[in-house]
Amino acid sequence: MAGQKRALEDNSSRNVKKSKLAKDKLTDVPEKPVQLISDLMNEEVDFPRGGGTSLTAAEVKTIRAEATQEANEELFAASGKSQKKKSRSDKNKASVTPKKDVVRIEHLNYKRVVPGMKLLGQIASIQPLALVISLPNQLMGHVPITQVTSQLTNRLESMHEQEQPSDTESLDDGESNAQTEVPDLFQLFHVGQYVRAIVMNVHASGSTDVSAIGKLRDEAAKASRRIELSLVPKTVNSGVLKADLKPGFILSAAVQSVEDHGYILDIGVQGSSGFLSFKEAKKGSPDGSKLHVGQLLDVAVVKMSGNDRICTVSIDPRGIQSSSITEVSNVTSVLPGILGQALITAISPSGINLQILGFFDATADEFNVPTNPVKAFKIGQKVKARILYEIAGSSPPKFSVSLLDHIVNLKEKLSTDDVAIHLVYPVGTILDAVTVKRVEPERGLVVEVQPHLDGFIHISHTSDGHVPTLSSSSGPWRLNTIHRARVIGYHPLDGLLQLSLRPSILDQRFLQAGDIRVGEVLKGTVKRLTDSALFVSISCNADGIIWPNHYADIPLKHPSKRFKAGGSIKCRVLAVDPERMRVELTAKKTLIESTLPVLTSIEEAKVGTITDAVVYRVVDKGLIVRFYNDLKAFVPSREASDYSNKLKDMFVAGRVVKVRILTADLNPPRVVASIRQASSSKAVKVTDTSDITSSAVLEGVVPVHNTPAVPSLRPSHVHEPTPSKLLASEDSSPLPQVKAVPTLSQSTPRSPTPRQAAPLKVEGFSWFSGDARSNAESASSDEGSEEDESSKKKKRRKRKEIEQDLTADMHSKLPESNADFERLLLGSPNSSYLWVQYMSFLLQLSEIDKARETGRRAIQTISFREEEERLNVWIALLNVENVYGTDESLEAVFKDAARHNDSKTVHLRLAAILDQSEKHEKAEDQYKRTCKKFGYSSKVWTLFCEYYLRRRSLEEARKLLPRSLQSLEKRKHLKTISKFAQLEYKLGDAERGKTIFEGIVDSHPKRWDLWSIYMDMEAGQGDIQSLRNIFNRVFAIKMTSHKAKSFFKKWLELERKIGDEEGASAVKQKAVEWTQKAASDSQ
Repeated sequence: MAGQKRALEDNSSRNVKKSKLAKDKLTDVPEKPVQLISDLMNEEVDFPRGGGTSLTAAEVKTIRAEATQEANEELFAASGKSQKKKSRSDKNKASVTPKKDVVRIEHLNYKRVVPGMKLLGQIASIQPLALVISLPNQLMGHVPITQVTSQLTNRLESMHEQEQPSDTESLDDGESNAQTEVPDLFQLFHVGQYVRAIVMNVHASGSTDVSAIGKLRDEAAKASRRIELSLVPKTVNSGVLKADLKPGFILSAAVQSVEDHGYILDIGVQGSSGFLSFKEAKKGSPDGSKLHVGQLLDVAVVKMSGNDRICTVSIDPRGIQSSSITEVSNVTSVLPGILGQALITAISPSGINLQILGFFDATADEFNVPTNPVKAFKIGQKVKARILYEIAGSSPPKFSVSLLDHIVNLKEKLSTDDVAIHLVYPVGTILDAVTVKRVEPERGLVVEVQPHLDGFIHISHTSDGHVPTLSSSSGPWRLNTIHRARVIGYHPLDGLLQLSLRPSILDQRFLQAGDIRVGEVLKGTVKRLTDSALFVSISCNADGIIWPNHYADIPLKHPSKRFKAGGSIKCRVLAVDPERMRVELTAKKTLIESTLPVLTSIEEAKVGTITDAVVYRVVDKGLIVRFYNDLKAFVPSREASDYSNKLKDMFVAGRVVKVRILTADLNPPRVVASIRQASSSKAVKVTDTSDITSSAVLEGVVPVHNTPAVPSLRPSHVHEPTPSKLLASEDSSPLPQVKAVPTLSQSTPRSPTPRQAAPLKVEGFSWFSGDARSNAESASSDEGSEEDESSKKKKRRKRKEIEQDLTADMHSKLPESNADFERLLLGSPNSSYLWVQYMSFLLQLSEIDKARETGRRAIQTISFREEEERLNVWIALLNVENVYGTDESLEAVFKDAARHNDSKTVHLRLAAILDQSEKHEKAEDQYKRTCKKFGYSSKVWTLFCEYYLRRRSLEEARKLLPRSLQSLEKRKHLKTISKFAQLEYKLGDAERGKTIFEGIVDSHPKRWDLWSIYMDMEAGQGDIQSLRNIFNRVFAIKMTSHKAKSFFKKWLELERKIGDEEGASAVKQKAVEWTQKAASDSQ
């Protein structure tokens, strides 16, 4: 009976507890947007094993609050009985109350982002119709153009309503007016700008990868569409009270209108408007430009008017960065981006717990805590913290804050050289050594790239295979391990580089469309063929498109027969649009195999240049042809053809033509070309001297007959083509001298020999035409009259030619000062030759530091696409440090060069530099370091062997072969052994090389390429008998007739070169016998 009575008491107490919980849950539902509710078990255990509880975290929190309230009510009660009961209930409920209430530190992810949440973000990229925002903890969001400000949306809508064009002309006018009236997002925002945003919607994801910035820019933009944000001040500032608009309070505002003395701003607070004077507005724009209606601003409150209706604000960046508040009247007035004083209450490995604005709990995760602070954080320390967002579902309210310097100061994070991180480490940069600092088992790795700069490697980017979890104490990604990584993105708000360790990404040639150079020949894979275009996969992250008129040199009626999905295709890059991530290709064989210059910009279109072009369109007065990178030129009808046929009948769109540049004007941009003058029959035209310089000497044969004579010129020393208008010859003649040797027919009397040897001064290319001269007298008199006329023309043009002399002298003389080099570099900023010459010039003047600065400036100036040009400058800097610097400076430049270029190439170049400067010990150490780092490369081992052999260190060189075979892949063994054998022939012992080759051909008798190399090496020794033995062994092996023919041809040439006639005859006889034997075997 006692047991039953006890059970009834337990059930009744449990029912009371359940009823209270249910009542509390119902009252709390409207207050919490996200409610954690779980069904309790029907039967509960009175004393759970281990002192635990079967209640959920939310139920424990509810019980704790209830116990605290009841304890306060019972504290002053007079009844001792009730106090006794309460003490017993307190004792039971204290079992679920922790000793210390520490807020759990959690990362922000897509599951924790809910509509209505306000966040601080930083603009990562600007698109024509949207903004891509970098959010905390490596999330991305996007802001449509209609969610920037309501004023901008109204302007867009009014523009659309008023735009009703009737024809094409009015349409163009309407578009131009719209562009002038409504500003683009590029004019309103800049990359790196901080903004406050509110979440409007969170879409479901198609993937589980939460590191959106780890994808390339186009994929990151797609991933950012998961979180739709709004920047409208009325929405973002909802909840801000007038009482909190005190000096120092910062918030978002939109320009509503322009008045006489300033701007009226929409601050989103009911019953209040903002005012910004023109004087204060200039502080926010360095160039002094006016603000646009609808533009979003970050403002700081200066003062409020007496009636609390006008709020005077400032947009001074320094004031906004330093503005802070100490308290607010309501938690709804706390906006992201507010700077406040915070007190550190707890420190844990996952972050720091703080108390901000007096009594609000806050957390800073490890990504928002400085990695190497000047002073270590301590409990009780006061710090400046900037609010990132309010943690959803927290009661009482809790905030996530950041202690990072660049967020606290609202600045863009810079490298140690005060350069933007994404410029120092662009997408695609290879990092040879990154050290693992922190391991998050289910998220990824935090690595150190350089001091004060970390990188994040998502768990999906640690390997090409699936990695379920990471360990900090074991495995390949444990703490303090060093890895080779590649930059695949950058998250500006967190200041983290996004890296990848995947071998497939490390080996990729291109990571984005901007890495592909125009004019480059590539091999791709056909993805799909549609009616409008052919899509080609260039790499994993870059695709190209081929339009139908570029499928082949001739139109294809059935392209599907030629292009199959998955098939390989060779193509050439026509144009690259990095913004749209679009690569345009051509499969025309004429363009792919062409060796003519590639014109990608109007600056490269030099007068006289002959290059390939594609007919773009046929117009009434000529043709429009297209070069690379969408550069177009006009070909007049008279320069298109010698014939009078209609151009539409002769030229069709897509046809490849060869053109010569006639004129190239930069302002306005216009290029005129000629197809007629670029033809082979008129490559040297008598009326065009643009490709003959003043210092060129042309030797030709002039046939002299009674018929009109035409000179045949063969250039012997032709310099770089220069326009003739900028040149002047020594005798003030606008045309060059021509040295001619006349060849006379038998019927023509010979002139004296000295007259023939004299140079022929050509005053003009007006040779005999119309009536032919029958005798020498008429010809001589005519020449005399022409000389008189030409001498008169000389006098008339004398002053003009003197001016041309000055111009020509300025363009032809070698640079002799800094100003000369700077002038040349303005015209050719990507020429490494000029930059290196400039550095050499400064070194001759003992300006070593200036030479270093010039080299660094060259690297910043030269386009990142010109990889070879940049590499040349880096090598020049290595040479400067090797000769004039210290070991420390050389090592620093070397590491920098290896980070910005192909690391293996830089390692080998430094070893060669040290070897050439006779620093043999350092060169040997460099080769050893290179082999240790790039042991998988056959080239590294062979170059190291060559270095030892040239130093006559034969034993060390021969020890490298077995070491290399241990490091190299098996497929590279044969190639490496062959290279070592060739080096033995050239620099070591020929007998040892012969022994190695014998072993190779014995184990691989069908490798005809190795047999051929073996023969070439033996031919270099001049031993014909040994060669004959090798050829006899080769022909004893079964082979095709084609291969046998090549070997017999090679044998015959060697017999004629180092053998004798008997040997050659024997080879011919053996060839006949082999052919007969092969024919009989086939029968």
